[in-house]
Amino acid sequence: MYRQAPPVLRTPRLTLRPLEMTDANAIVEGVGNYDVSRWLSVVPYPYTMEDALWFLEKTIEANAMVWAICDNDGFRGVIGIDDGLGYWLARTAWRKGYGFEAAYAVAEYWFQDEKRGPLASSYFEGNERSGAVLAALAFRPVGRAMRNARSLNQDVSATEMELTRDAWEARCDFTVYTPRLTLRPWKAGDAEALLGLITPGLTRGVSSIGNNWTLEHAEAAVDARQWRGLTGFILAIEHQGALIGGIGCGGQPVSIMYYLGEPYWEKGLATEAISAFVPELFKRFPITTLIADHFDDNPASGRVLEKHGFRVTGEGMATSKGRLEPSRVITYAVTRDTFKVAT
Repeated sequence: MYRQAPPVLRTPRLTLRPLEMTDANAIVEGVGNYDVSRWLSVVPYPYTMEDALWFLEKTIEANAMVWAICDNDGFRGVIGIDDGLGYWLARTAWRKGYGFEAAYAVAEYWFQDEKRGPLASSYFEGNERSGAVLAALAFRPVGRAMRNARSLNQDVSATEMELTRDAWEARCDFTVYTPRLTLRPWKAGDAEALLGLITPGLTRGVSSIGNNWTLEHAEAAVDARQWRGLTGFILAIEHQGALIGGIGCGGQPVSIMYYLGEPYWEKGLATEAISAFVPELFKRFPITTLIADHFDDNPASGRVLEKHGFRVTGEGMATSKGRLEPSRVITYAVTRDTFKVAT
């Protein structure tokens, strides 16, 4: 039966497009690296131009659900769905979060068709990075099996994973409840409420909110930082039915930020929000370290971070729309293992 080529998928940093015959050289260079091919079941090693041309001809002719992973510098790897989700990245593209970002886009595309059932995947024993990517997407282990690794010329133990529609839809929501707070995506009316929180004290502590903001500024900021499944978002902080601030993350490495309206300072609400938010970040994203900073004239933020296991890593300079010139900031970091839920 005729099937259309897969559509182009886009994420904040990547373009996933159908493969082209001109990708052959990049495929040989990328998957021809043993550090890459050793984790793949069907890829031989050494990997030749003949192998790449055969793969491309077969994939393109079938309009298979396979994409080239591209960033601003061009081709970086391949991702697709055959008997399950699989991907590889060129060695130079590792440790950038590209695997997760590409896999998220493909999973999102898969579940757009309501007729599709669970999405399968697997990873070889020892490939914990891929395991972390799948777990962050809400894949769950369903068993173990021996799979042939062509590059190793032997069978290797693999963890079989499955992503159900229910698990995917649960991940697509990001609402967290604490005893006093609700952390949730922005909704209608929040931009106007955000304007009501803006004071010189608030703007001096954050980089992106200005004292002269209009409703249009607030609406644009809310839309730009809406939760869409990847880092680079802010959640609204709600207390007793009222918007009181925001908490979010972005960048690479991933940093967290938060702000509260001045009437809500020194009540333990920032501590409560961070204690709920950061564990969810570690659950939803395959990140091992988070960073943060605060202006040096805001030691209260430092005390909040230190309660959660953040440790000082240095200092730098940063700007704020509430300050006339760049000011000194103290930088922090915390890992999955060192983060603490504060009480």
